[in-house]
Amino acid sequence: MNSRNCDPPKMEMEESYYENIAPPEQSTTRVRNNESTESNRKLMWLNLIFLLLIFTVGFVALHFSITSKVERECKSGMNANDLQHLNTTNSNIKSIQTILTELKDQLEKNLSSLASSLESIQEQHSSYQGNSFVDALSNFSSSIFQSSLPNYYEFNYDGNNNYSISDGGHDMYDTGNKLKVWRNNETKVQVIYNSTYTHPQGYFSMVCKALHPFVLSMLVLNPGGRSWQYNIKEMGDLGADGRGNYNWSTGSLSVRSFNIQYVLYQVYGTSDPSIIQIFFAVSSPILGSTGSSSLHYVDSQGNTRETDHKVYISGTAHNVYFNYILISTYPSSYVPTSTVEAILPQIF
Repeated sequence: MNSRNCDPPKMEMEESYYENIAPPEQSTTRVRNNESTESNRKLMWLNLIFLLLIFTVGFVALHFSITSKVERECKSGMNANDLQHLNTTNSNIKSIQTILTELKDQLEKNLSSLASSLESIQEQHSSYQGNSFVDALSNFSSSIFQSSLPNYYEFNYDGNNNYSISDGGHDMYDTGNKLKVWRNNETKVQVIYNSTYTHPQGYFSMVCKALHPFVLSMLVLNPGGRSWQYNIKEMGDLGADGRGNYNWSTGSLSVRSFNIQYVLYQVYGTSDPSIIQIFFAVSSPILGSTGSSSLHYVDSQGNTRETDHKVYISGTAHNVYFNYILISTYPSSYVPTSTVEAILPQIF
């Protein structure tokens, strides 16, 4: 069969958000849980700051009071009794300062411990958010894709490692579907199937589920709302040996208050199962999404022999889910964008 190379265009789309639209009941429950957790965390910090403020003010007032008293006594003249009294006062001051220093050190230790606890809570909260979303995504998409795609194929997870598909059945892949995630120009992180990962500075968290379909979901937290780039890279041998066709397509759609941008890549028209990769970003006020972003792709190979491409989201997006789904059909068939745009709304 003839192979067809497509020069990948670049898609840039600005997010839009929709307000005053009633969210689904399930999503509303997640939002309330998130808001409750966030409120408790803010209240904890406010109480801590208030306690620290009281301690600081008290320390300054006590130090000022003692110092003023000593200065007054010095100015009024001193005899032997005054000198003895001053020595006693100085001794008391040193004792008080020692106590205050110990209290200060203890408070700093408590603050450090509390900060570590809060960081752990934040990491668990982010991981919980990501797991909840990807679980819902897996559960809904599994039944929807099976019922919506003719010849839906459940490929095999085989091989000697936990980060690729060696064959997949019927020569689907020759060690492919190897994925990496990273932010900006940082070190790429190898995606391990059925695992989670949280960025050390909390810029994103990632959950991977090697099910049917295969799902990878990156929660772009992007604290501070700075303009960063978040990347998903997919690479490996397609198993098609240069036969058949490949195609890139892009689009966007709105589903109630959800804004979805997607990139669709597929290899089809061979005796092997088709390879269909859907990259898509989801934002919504329900998810607490803010800022703007656009979705792009870069294909370094442009053939049906192997893949080495990345899809990335850029902009100031915060609380946006950046996802990757792998599905297949056998016998191999082309999936039009209209089918994808009919399936994605059913998930949300």
